[in-house]
Amino acid sequence: MVVLGAVRSLTGEYPDAAGLAEKALGIFRDIGSRLGEANALHSLGIVRQMTGDHPGAAQALEQALGIYRDLGHWGGAADTLNEQGTLHRAHGDLDRAQQCHEQSLELARDMGSLGDEARALAGLGRCAIDTGRTDEASGLLRQAHEIFERIGAAEAKDLLAEMDALTDLGPRG
Repeated sequence: MVVLGAVRSLTGEYPDAAGLAEKALGIFRDIGSRLGEANALHSLGIVRQMTGDHPGAAQALEQALGIYRDLGHWGGAADTLNEQGTLHRAHGDLDRAQQCHEQSLELARDMGSLGDEARALAGLGRCAIDTGRTDEASGLLRQAHEIFERIGAAEAKDLLAEMDALTDLGPRG
C-alpha cells in the first residue's frame, strides 16, 4: 500500500496517496511493524507536504525519523532528514533546513549511500542559494550532480537545470 500510495503521489493523485498511506499506517500499527509504520509515516509526510499540510507533514516526518533512529535504520533516517530539510527550507527556516541536510549528509557518508549523500548536498546547495551564497551553492550542487551522474539517478537532469539557472545569477558570495 505504501508503494501504491507513492505511485499515486507521483501521478498527482494526492488524496488517494494520503488515504493509502494512512491505511498502511493503521495496518502496520495493528500488526506491530515499526519499520512499516516508519515507512508509511515517511510517505504520509511527503504527501502532506505536497498538498500544503505543512504541520501534518512535519509531524509525520518527525515520527518517522524517531522510529528509524530507534530501529537503527540509518537509510530511512537520512532520507527523512532530507525531507525535513526540504520542508524547513520551504518555510524559510534555513538554519533548521541546513541542520537536517548536514545530519543526513553525515549519515549518508557513514553508510556509503551515494543517493542520500547527493540529495543532502543538493539540499545544502539550495539553502546556500536562498542565503545568497552562490559560489558555495555552485560547488555543492556540482558535487551532488557528479554523484547523481555517477549513479545514473534521474535527479541529475533537474539539478543540471538548477545549476544553469544559478550560473545566470552570477557570483554573489
